[in-house]
Amino acid sequence: MKIAVFPNLNNKGVKELTGEICTKLNELEIEFTVAPCNDNEELAKEPLFPSQNELIESHDIVIAVGGDGTTLNVAKAASFYDKLALGINAGRLGFMSGLERDELDYLKHLKDGNFEVEKRMMINAQIETDDVTKSYTCLNDAVITRGDLARLIDISVKSNGRYISNNRADGLIVSTPTGSTAYSLAAGGPVVSPDNSCFVLTPICPHSLVNRSIVLSSEGELEITVNSDKNNIAYMSIDGAQSVPIYSNSVVKLTKSDRITRLIKIKPDNFYEMLNKKLLERRY
Repeated sequence: MKIAVFPNLNNKGVKELTGEICTKLNELEIEFTVAPCNDNEELAKEPLFPSQNELIESHDIVIAVGGDGTTLNVAKAASFYDKLALGINAGRLGFMSGLERDELDYLKHLKDGNFEVEKRMMINAQIETDDVTKSYTCLNDAVITRGDLARLIDISVKSNGRYISNNRADGLIVSTPTGSTAYSLAAGGPVVSPDNSCFVLTPICPHSLVNRSIVLSSEGELEITVNSDKNNIAYMSIDGAQSVPIYSNSVVKLTKSDRITRLIKIKPDNFYEMLNKKLLERRY
């Protein structure tokens, strides 16, 4: 077994935590490689891990060290090679992380195979503009928002060709169950256990007293169109990492992806126990 470790050295405490992880893997006699990380401000626009794909392809398991953003990006990249991913939290919430910094003894289960694999649904997002179609994969969410100006946009949603809703709002979040504890939750959306398969639609600051989140089956196709004035082009954000313009003649189509992200569950805690620890019992 070979493990690739991806430490986000831009996060506080990650360098020290990575050293502890390497020590533990050495004790367990597990072969591993630590990915180089761009932690220089001058390289901010470059990929965080320049050799990410090569290392994922040549290793059996990937470990992301950092916050949820690091785990999200590394785990999603691992899904394209059908590799297992484990997040070790060095940040704040760490909803996607399998371990905290004081739980490294659990790494022994990577060697003895005493762990479960959680299969996380992803979204395939297509933006069709005239004769051009661009495709993206989302593990957390696809977020449609207004442009630079503080003007509302009109967002129409259909499911399998049937009208679902029309929102006049700052935007709309379409999340997976995994993403339901991220931006969607902050915008008032429901928490959905990640072992489900569905779309969660949550409007952002809707200009209405009755707009609420909607949970839809992932077996259908969502079709979204946006109306905004010519000086206020809307955008779609893919997992908070890519921003793509959406014009009035664009059609956004969202379906359940054929790919899945496979996260290692190495502790006995279930999702709801973790939810209590991460959110309900937090102290400021």
